[in-house]
Amino acid sequence: MKRKNNKRPPGCTSRVRKGSGPVKTWTASNGQVVQLPLIVDHVNVDPENGVRLWCVEARIDLVLGRPELVEVQLQGNPFLDPVHLQRFFRWATPIEVVRVTVPSLLEKGVDPFKYDYSINGYPDSANVERKPTNRLSDEFLQEVVRQYVEVGHGYANTIARQRGVSPRTVISWVEKARKRGFLGPTTPGRRNRGLKKTF
Repeated sequence: MKRKNNKRPPGCTSRVRKGSGPVKTWTASNGQVVQLPLIVDHVNVDPENGVRLWCVEARIDLVLGRPELVEVQLQGNPFLDPVHLQRFFRWATPIEVVRVTVPSLLEKGVDPFKYDYSINGYPDSANVERKPTNRLSDEFLQEVVRQYVEVGHGYANTIARQRGVSPRTVISWVEKARKRGFLGPTTPGRRNRGLKKTF
């Protein structure tokens, strides 16, 4: 994983690909036929140099007539970030992606192998109706505020590494959270004292 990743964009992404092994078919509740096994991944590519920092790959296969999680592989370069994994990786998400999102995409005529899934875990990962927006949601900014308070000094670099963005982007998120009232005005030397809301 120390090689540069030319296939994935910088930051965190989640995609689905076909797994190796005998092909099995499963019919979803909407009538769409899904071929298994499938691999649902969660990848973080360093925005600065294009190196893949870590990757989670979950294998979903047919077990007793239903798609189930049968294997998970985690790999870091040079390490896995347990804070990020605990916050963003949900064990049920790959199953729900295969059971819910893939059939929904097929029904809409969208190629599930070219679709970028939400990195926020289930239920966002199974929601194909979400629309791109330039406005960061209150829920997202509240989550950033939680991290900001938890991490303390050096928050921008830590959160940037966890979310696969630049430190400047993290700082802009904190500024937006402050403007929306999730953080009070800053006081030199008293960063966390500006917290306005308890989550």
